[in-house]
Amino acid sequence: MDKQLNLLYFTATDSTAKVVKEVASGINEKFKEYNITLPLNREKELVFSSEDLVVIGVPVYGGRVPEFLVNYFGKIKGNNTPAIFIVVYGNRDYEDALLELKNTFEENGFIGIAGASFIGEHSYTTELGTHRPDKGDLEIAKSFGEKILEKLNNTEATLKETQLVVKGNLHYKERKSAMGPMAPETNEDCINCGVCANYCPMSAINFNDYSDIDIAKCIKCCSCIKRCPVNAKSFNDEMFKIFTQRLIDNFSSTRKEPELFLCNLF
Repeated sequence: MDKQLNLLYFTATDSTAKVVKEVASGINEKFKEYNITLPLNREKELVFSSEDLVVIGVPVYGGRVPEFLVNYFGKIKGNNTPAIFIVVYGNRDYEDALLELKNTFEENGFIGIAGASFIGEHSYTTELGTHRPDKGDLEIAKSFGEKILEKLNNTEATLKETQLVVKGNLHYKERKSAMGPMAPETNEDCINCGVCANYCPMSAINFNDYSDIDIAKCIKCCSCIKRCPVNAKSFNDEMFKIFTQRLIDNFSSTRKEPELFLCNLF
């Protein structure tokens, strides 16, 4: 394959990055990375050509692509650029997210050749999708990349003729939160290291006071909670606890598996 491999991903708690990089490792060990997790990395317009291959990975929020990412993706343009779409969800369901990701990029000049859903440990609790993606998931991801590479090397068809079909409903699930606006609280164990603010994907944490979090900006990704070295941050809102327990009760006993999709020419 003579195309430049590019990775474009949002990864608040690193699960999405692990999957995307493992898929990429099955295609080519050399690639360019566009980690759009931090706000500063979502300001530039990006343009890809037909000589590029882009692996695009996002987490699933409520069965959809996060809305702020859909808005940013308008700045990313392709020109008959082949693309692989990856969504990562917390063992509940990915619903319309993969279809939404595919449609968003195909409307911007990309050609979908493959798509997949993978499972990551849920950001709200370690009891859902525990330690995932695990070894088995990552082996599947790499094998998927290898299969895509083999097909790309062997196909004589024009990529413009491809049609990637993935799961999802064209009438996307309504965006609504089961919980109202809220943000993590900070306890007295905080050592003011600033890790939370440095990694916050929405710049919601005040660099002058790490306990000051803008509720309007917080997307409940739990990056600050998972990265805090002294476990000083947590959601203590009663609605959050009720919702999280409901997830555990309904979805922790079944292990969801990755789902893989290849375009019709493959």
